[in-house]
Amino acid sequence: MGRSRLAAYLLAGALSTSFAVLPATSAGALSATVVTESTNLNVRTGPARWYPKVDSLTNGTALALDCQVDGETATGTVRTTNKWDRMRDGTYVSDAYVRRAGSLPECATTPGRPPGTWTHPLPGFAVQGGWRTPQRPNHQGVDLMSFKGTPIRAAAAGTVLEIVCNIQPGGSCDVDGTPKSKGCGWYVKIGHPGKIATLYCHMLRRPEMIKVGQKVKAGDVIGLIGTSGSSSFPHLHFEVHVNAPPTSPENAVDPLTFMASVGAPLPRA
Repeated sequence: MGRSRLAAYLLAGALSTSFAVLPATSAGALSATVVTESTNLNVRTGPARWYPKVDSLTNGTALALDCQVDGETATGTVRTTNKWDRMRDGTYVSDAYVRRAGSLPECATTPGRPPGTWTHPLPGFAVQGGWRTPQRPNHQGVDLMSFKGTPIRAAAAGTVLEIVCNIQPGGSCDVDGTPKSKGCGWYVKIGHPGKIATLYCHMLRRPEMIKVGQKVKAGDVIGLIGTSGSSSFPHLHFEVHVNAPPTSPENAVDPLTFMASVGAPLPRA
């Protein structure tokens, strides 16, 4: 989508927030340049990857920036930062990919959080296994250690999309798993407003309190802590995906960052 089409898109009210759409050369905006090398820089309606993408900018594109807000941390071609730059049309780009001539003030207002109330899926228990660590670069979620049988709760209101036994051929999700097992055992996937999905893995048994298609509220019990699948001790493997479904490694985001952004931080051990 080009810049002129984006302005029309915003003016037509397609975005939920009302922005004043001004020309990129309006007075008062700080001049800056996109630095992405071989990729494009995504333009979003808010300061994180889970906000809708409305445009993409090529390397060298000139920007007119108004201010900055705190958002998702990114490592880019210019810097590592959690700052996102708001452009004159009200959209955002990560400052990690922006070369600018000066500093930007903090924005007076920031976009709203993803819709709905969010809560800790395992209250009282801390995160001990991180997202895509150097030791486990393909780990798409975080691990919260607990005791077998502890209730697992829906992180937000939504619809139960899947209840699945994910195991190697010939294996069983109704026995304790081992590190040599494959998959995440009994898991539940919930779809939430804003095209967000959460996954809850290694459950004790197939959940009896929910069914596919059921509506759940934030905090509803959706299963019990177990150690089915590829697991050596009872714990919850918790994932967050954006622009979902479907869910895949490509749209998984760090649950620690996401949950902090929606007001439900997950403490680390």
